[in-house]
Parts: sequence; C-alpha cells; structure tokens
Amino acid sequence: MGSLSTISAAAPATSAEAVARLRDRLSESGGQRLYGGALGRVAMLSLRSGLTVWCWGGLFRWREDGGAQSTHPAADPEGAARRLGAEAGGRAEHTRMAA
Repeated sequence: MGSLSTISAAAPATSAEAVARLRDRLSESGGQRLYGGALGRVAMLSLRSGLTVWCWGGLFRWREDGGAQSTHPAADPEGAARRLGAEAGGRAEHTRMAA
C-alpha cells in the first residue's frame, strides 16, 4: 500500500508562483521597483541593485552584501520576505543556511 500525502493549498506549486508570492509580500511591506521573471523551473526577483533572489529546487537563493549565500524554503515566501526585508534595510538576520 502507498502512503497518502496532502499538499497544502497555501504552499506555492512552482518557482514562478513562489516568486510571485514573495514579490507580493515585499510589495505589501513597502518594496518598490521589484522586477521578476521565470523560465521553466527557475524564477527570479530583482529587489535592488546587487540583490537578486533566484528560486529553483524548492529554495529561494540569494547572496548577501558580504557575499555569503543564503537560502530559504520556497514554501515559505512570507518568511523569506521577512529575511529579505531585514537585509534590504541593512538588518540582515544572522541565520544563514548554505546551499
């Protein structure tokens, strides 16, 4: 017998959808000039000069100002927006995950 799994309706189904939800959250918190795009399984969102978020393989990925790579689950665009909003404001969280 197989196992029964459920998919949360709240979780984005694709990278493009995850980036769209991230863009919406950042816009709600005052983000301006957010440019996004998607091609196949990869999507991206440019927040400002030097800060672009890529999404593929179930993760948001970006490089912080110091060059360290950060990742965040694509299933949690709200959490990613909080982290990116803090970073864009110069208050980057200290929690980092290597990709």
